[in-house]
Amino acid sequence: MEETPIGNHSSEGGADSQRRDPRDSLFVLARIKPEGEAGDGVSVRVRNVSAGGLMADAPDDYRPGMRLEISLDGVGEVAGSVAWAEAGRIGVAFDHPIDKARARKTKSGKSDELFRPTAQNYRRPGLKPDTRG
Repeated sequence: MEETPIGNHSSEGGADSQRRDPRDSLFVLARIKPEGEAGDGVSVRVRNVSAGGLMADAPDDYRPGMRLEISLDGVGEVAGSVAWAEAGRIGVAFDHPIDKARARKTKSGKSDELFRPTAQNYRRPGLKPDTRG
């Protein structure tokens, strides 16, 4: 987990801000749309999330100040506004804080389901089992 002020992210966007929230880097999908617009919106890849906002890869048609509705798995529907938009990425400030740990949970409700231990004993091909006793 890294702590980064939203305004000091040279590779992650541009506008200055006074907020400073711990962020979790992750790659999850979310759906965003302008507030009040009909339909499901567009799918975006969320790169990091904090209790107060997120950064996502998004089309270039989002501008600072634009009101959004965000659908984030594990969290649900969240309202916010575009804090900055630059080079195919946007920063969104949520209207109300979220539990960012819920964004890591899969639809089944388990965190990091892809990294669960397996029952199989894997070994590198060509490696002979140790038969010394």
